[in-house]
Amino acid sequence: MSKFPLERNAWYQLRDDRTKRIDGVSGFEDFSLGVIVNSQIEVSYPIQVITLTTLNILARWCRKLRIQLPSDSRSCLPGQEGQNFREVLAKYLSAIDPYGQFSFCEQTVGDCTEILFIGQPEESEHPNERSIWVDGSGWIAGVGCGVPEMKWSFKDDSSPVGPAFASCLGVAEVFRRAIGLYPSHSGDFWYSLYDCRKVSDPNEGRNPKYVSDFDFGRIHQVGCGAVASSLDFLVSLTNWKAELHLIDYDQVDVSNCNRSLAFSACDAVKGLDKTDSCANVLKRNVHPVRFKGSYADFIQKGKFIDSPADFILCLANEMNVWADIQNNLPPVVFHATTTPNWAINFGRHIPKKEWCIMCRFGKEIEYEFIPNCGDGEIKPETIVVKPIQGVLPFSSPSAAVLILAEMAKMPLTNYPVNEDFVEFSMRRLGLDFLTLQRGPKEGCICNDQSTDLYPVEVKSSKFWRLT
Repeated sequence: MSKFPLERNAWYQLRDDRTKRIDGVSGFEDFSLGVIVNSQIEVSYPIQVITLTTLNILARWCRKLRIQLPSDSRSCLPGQEGQNFREVLAKYLSAIDPYGQFSFCEQTVGDCTEILFIGQPEESEHPNERSIWVDGSGWIAGVGCGVPEMKWSFKDDSSPVGPAFASCLGVAEVFRRAIGLYPSHSGDFWYSLYDCRKVSDPNEGRNPKYVSDFDFGRIHQVGCGAVASSLDFLVSLTNWKAELHLIDYDQVDVSNCNRSLAFSACDAVKGLDKTDSCANVLKRNVHPVRFKGSYADFIQKGKFIDSPADFILCLANEMNVWADIQNNLPPVVFHATTTPNWAINFGRHIPKKEWCIMCRFGKEIEYEFIPNCGDGEIKPETIVVKPIQGVLPFSSPSAAVLILAEMAKMPLTNYPVNEDFVEFSMRRLGLDFLTLQRGPKEGCICNDQSTDLYPVEVKSSKFWRLT
């Protein structure tokens, strides 16, 4: 890479700004981490997903990483098959942080502040009570401190869901230690992303067969920010098919680089369009279609009907996007957000059955509805301006995993599996998911949107049967 145009201190000041806006977050600048990867990495897709995702998130705040990994290991990830995995990782890390001190070794990680094991620790590695480990496969994710209480032989399938969530859980624990927030918590904690439940034994977690080859049809991704771009990165690790319309008017800047799995330092200094950055991480079977503009622009240009969605990902919160989506009688809608108090959440709207995004977010705007019929119009709503909030480096990837898990359930015959609202706090190890089933709120516009009003293009969408 040519000389990076930002000086070191300026780069870190801008990149870490959103991280440091969280109350109580400081002191991570001098933290160093040793990462020990399980020896089965070359033949294990789940361990490779955990390794790639974990290092991606870590490099967005941890400036010194020492990684123990065989030098001759080969990638089995989609689009990277057969490549030297250490070289793949090194390329990712240097693109994320051009000033980071990232090194690889064969046997010892040396003198680091903490140690993280990827895959349950092997006896020869001598884990201690302060060690952190992560593991996962299929729908199951595990994290723990100290020597694992049990060994579980994960099935080696092609699902990134459990492995990616394990990465987020592990990085959250590392980050807590880096800022001195909590002492170590010993014990094992296991989760199934299939039904969003914590289990004491991974064998008790629901872990049905993952559908690796599925065509989602056409998706409108409204927004290409941190959650959306992280989701695109995770989707690139699957064999799914889709026509994915990437809709955003913004460019990547340095402050975005603390939390997105997709945005690189070069993307930021070049001011690359976020739609282009997201399109660049997608590969193979997912076909990206870029649209630079707001969702209102997308609708006004006739794209909502000319390129109707099978479902919509609402991953933006600007320019009246919630009202724009709901006023136009959408098909199934997913949305996910992060909060400044360490929480992530996910919401789903199946038309006429579940609460919509205006049920949830309507109070955020002064809203007046006029039907969007042929001769109608939508009056502009007044946006409540909010201060720029802090976001933790692992929050957006974690929220993206909740969407990824929901997408992975869509091919199943018993879909929907879980309730339509999921919340999870990452403030400490071992917390439970909060899940709720919520119907439309009284007085919300979705109550007045009879199915007779929905255009045939929406009624023909792939998942309309759920309505």
